[in-house]
Amino acid sequence: MDLNQLKERMDILLASSVVSTKAADITMLAFMHLHSHLKKEAIDGAEMLFTHLPTALTRIEKGEQVEAPHPALLDEVRQSPEASIAMKEIGYVQQQWKDQLPQEEIDFLLIHYTNVLQVNKGGN
Repeated sequence: MDLNQLKERMDILLASSVVSTKAADITMLAFMHLHSHLKKEAIDGAEMLFTHLPTALTRIEKGEQVEAPHPALLDEVRQSPEASIAMKEIGYVQQQWKDQLPQEEIDFLLIHYTNVLQVNKGGN
């Protein structure tokens, strides 16, 4: 996924009122932040992450909650060498959001970010 593909995805989600403008804007910033970390033109396997992120932020805006991911899956993800980088990326999202994200959403984002980082291991 490159920046143009993400913009097209956000335009579709915005046009169908699936995500808010604020959520789409922060998702674009988060993509560019991860892009600068990975130093890759296109981020492989990023579609799930960058669909989950704006829908999660929109859910939070609406006061909706999600159940936490399975603890065994989360424990496995936390063991990944990429988990600490993933948490830094999530921290950047929270900084842009200007508020603490619910732990359940952080846990799902950790899974998605860690997966994307593992798929794109070539970057620093």
